[in-house]
Amino acid sequence: MRVCGCRENSVPVKIERKRNIADLGLWWRRHARSGMAYGKKDETSEYLKLNEDLRNQDFRPMYLLYGVEEYLKLSYKKSFRKAFGGEEGLCYDFFDGAPDVDVLIDTVRTFPMSFTGTGRLVIVQDSGWFKKTPPEKLTNFLADEKEYPETGHLMFIETEIDKRNKLYKVVSSRGFVCELGPQSEAQLSRWGARYLDNAGKKIRNSTMQLLLSMTGSRMDNIASELEKLIAYVGDREVIEDQDITTICSRNVEDQVFQMITELSLGNKEKAMQYYADLMLLQEAPMKILALMRRNFNQLLLAKESMDARMAPADGAKYTNVSPWIYKKLCEQARHYTKENLEEYLSDCYHYDAAIKNGNIADRTAVELLLCR
Repeated sequence: MRVCGCRENSVPVKIERKRNIADLGLWWRRHARSGMAYGKKDETSEYLKLNEDLRNQDFRPMYLLYGVEEYLKLSYKKSFRKAFGGEEGLCYDFFDGAPDVDVLIDTVRTFPMSFTGTGRLVIVQDSGWFKKTPPEKLTNFLADEKEYPETGHLMFIETEIDKRNKLYKVVSSRGFVCELGPQSEAQLSRWGARYLDNAGKKIRNSTMQLLLSMTGSRMDNIASELEKLIAYVGDREVIEDQDITTICSRNVEDQVFQMITELSLGNKEKAMQYYADLMLLQEAPMKILALMRRNFNQLLLAKESMDARMAPADGAKYTNVSPWIYKKLCEQARHYTKENLEEYLSDCYHYDAAIKNGNIADRTAVELLLCR
């Protein structure tokens, strides 16, 4: 038996026979056309609509912002709060977690204590209502145009949602839904350049790519490194490659990626050096093992998509990563056979179970995996 590649947060599937590559390509084309493929639509137009609402001070009755990009969620939360005066209780209220439904409805109905004309903004973050059966009373209230006040503006901020959810359908029909997911390399490059431009700094595209290769795609990580660079260069206008290599830190995910790249090239000593560096940073071996498992799983999916001769955009959707990350995965996957990746992924699950059962120390397990 072997372990087949599976998308993140899913259970690995044990299969008895090799997957037919032609069938895989046919499956992908069929499901991509029907909208069932693992992929994300272009989010740029959605961001523009949010920005237009803020610029025009013309707000919809309700919003749902969801996704894994915490930086964007926090940024839009601050921008909308500022647009409504920013002071809790006057024209703005915030609930962290699922509030009492009656309290929430009363809050939305409360007349704003301001004459700006924007109304009252109520933000509910991490309610969990979009992943399970939502409160019927709330759903009915939001769906009823006569009951819902003209001055009320309700914003939900979530990480995960289910589009079959009744509350999601109500909000999407009466308001606006925007996914704040991982950004592409091009989007991150443009955003990073604007960030630096606002601070009076400039950066070459190649230097920005070097920075992104070290920080990963999380915008909060990138913003933190940009602030370090701004402070480091002082009055100097242009940020150079040497500034990046001198002051910026590699994130854990990138170090694990580099470690696996060295494994693929047969450089076990260099791979062990990356692991030693992670140990010096006091990263937990279990976290490193989990990141290795995720990376090998992504590599196996990338390998399958390459064998099926998928177009890069389709391969990125199949692997469930951004086109930028998919390109890096394909470069890495070329150094592995499909059988190698299956064996590594199987070993990751084996060592994970052995650690949890107390049969092996976590640090020893990772070292054995690196030396196999």
